[in-house]
Amino acid sequence: MAHRSEFLSVRGVRTHLLHGGRGEPLLVLTAEFGSGVWHPYLDRLSAQFRVLAPDHLGFGESERPEWLDGIDDLVFHYVDLLDALEIRATAIIGVSVGGWIAAEFAVAHPERVRQLILVGAAGLKIDGVPRYDLFLNPIEDILPHLFHDETRAAQLLPTEYGPEVVVRAYRESTTLARLAWNPYLYNPKLERRLARITAPTLVVWGEQDGFLPLAYGEAYARAIPAARLQTVPNCGHLVPFEQTDEFVGHVSEFIRRP
Repeated sequence: MAHRSEFLSVRGVRTHLLHGGRGEPLLVLTAEFGSGVWHPYLDRLSAQFRVLAPDHLGFGESERPEWLDGIDDLVFHYVDLLDALEIRATAIIGVSVGGWIAAEFAVAHPERVRQLILVGAAGLKIDGVPRYDLFLNPIEDILPHLFHDETRAAQLLPTEYGPEVVVRAYRESTTLARLAWNPYLYNPKLERRLARITAPTLVVWGEQDGFLPLAYGEAYARAIPAARLQTVPNCGHLVPFEQTDEFVGHVSEFIRRP
């Protein structure tokens, strides 16, 4: 499907938005990897929905304002983005760190969320369940841990490495460090607040997730009222990239349900 790339000024902050498709809006809060790219799963979803995939502030081509230093700042930013687009309520997909943002959004603004889909979402910490430390490893070591089939990591790698790629990678890693002020990528207050979510919620998790093990998905599903956990076999952390067909099928069926 055709898509468009444009820049919006959201309360004075330059924000890059990819969008395509028609119908009901679907806000996709992407993972911390592969910003600014219209990936195949976005294209597939745009055949059914009006897909909106912004670059998080400080990622891709979006500006990083000086005041950005926490996930709550991104929540406010996405409220402002929806207001700018004149969208009162929408279904939201959040992947990895995007899932953390989506969960915090649904806690703070439940009236703006029609359906919530959390995919390998960060944001929680479970004692005794280790997770991969994002900040201690270079990107070339991180990417294989995001996939069950490590050869699929190539889709997130640039075709050529140059100064622009290095600068962008450094910028995005420092942004992530500012947003996630601890090595576990979590908010200690989030778990007890998840009961405030009122939207129908689907939690999607790769059964072989070596980045955030399945126990984290189970914790999200327990804490959110009436949430449903959908595991995906032969799949690591980035379900939309590794099992695109199955992911799109689960999302479509969930959003279309009465």
